[in-house]
Amino acid sequence: MVPSRPDMVRHFTEISSVYRSVRTTDREPVERIARELDGLAVPRGADIGCGAGRYTLLMFGAIPNLFLTCVDANPAMLEQTDELLRANGVDGFETRRSTAEDLELEPGRYDFVSSFNAVHHFDFPDFLRRSRDGLAEDGRLFVYTRLPEHNARSIWGRFFPGFIEKETRLLTLGDLYAAIDDTPGLWFAAATCLRYRRTAPIDRLIEQARNRHYSTFSLYEPDAFEEALVAFRAAVERRFADTVEWYDENILVHAVRADG
Repeated sequence: MVPSRPDMVRHFTEISSVYRSVRTTDREPVERIARELDGLAVPRGADIGCGAGRYTLLMFGAIPNLFLTCVDANPAMLEQTDELLRANGVDGFETRRSTAEDLELEPGRYDFVSSFNAVHHFDFPDFLRRSRDGLAEDGRLFVYTRLPEHNARSIWGRFFPGFIEKETRLLTLGDLYAAIDDTPGLWFAAATCLRYRRTAPIDRLIEQARNRHYSTFSLYEPDAFEEALVAFRAAVERRFADTVEWYDENILVHAVRADG
């Protein structure tokens, strides 16, 4: 879900055509979601902030008979999702352009609502209320995101100057829990920490950063970004030989619609 801030709108429009190639997509949260939905004959979901469709396509591969409403505020991203799904023979979906502030889901229509790496872009309590209204009784809400401490321990947080200081939008686990607990009709079910071992050549990391694969990079002024990129390369090359190794961490939060 791209927010209405002009700099973020511009950022996601500019990278829409390369976004899937520069981001890393994790299968494990989708597989966990699929297990939670096992038993639903024709599950209906809404993927909020679908971007270029990376996780959307994985869900169609993991969840049988799925129908999905793919929501994003950026038309270029929605075009990428539409093209990706159709190219893979998927037709059980619809795309819908909406900002987080204007999100309207049909009341009680959805078995689940999901959001992958997007909730730091919008008002989380408001998103929870709007998602709750769209969920059927016992419907599930799944939020996949990284926490501030995950960000700090990443390759970028450890070696890219200013990355931690500029990324102030991430929610803590306490923030996530409190917001769900404060939303009538939602029950906090679980939070699962996921950790992934990554390896890549330094040139791949430089390519990702230059393509602003994290929107954090769009918060740098051009000259400051170039200086930080040079410092990043030097620091990583001092620490690693040929292949860079690190761990990425995320959390999958699961809530349930329960009005009783």
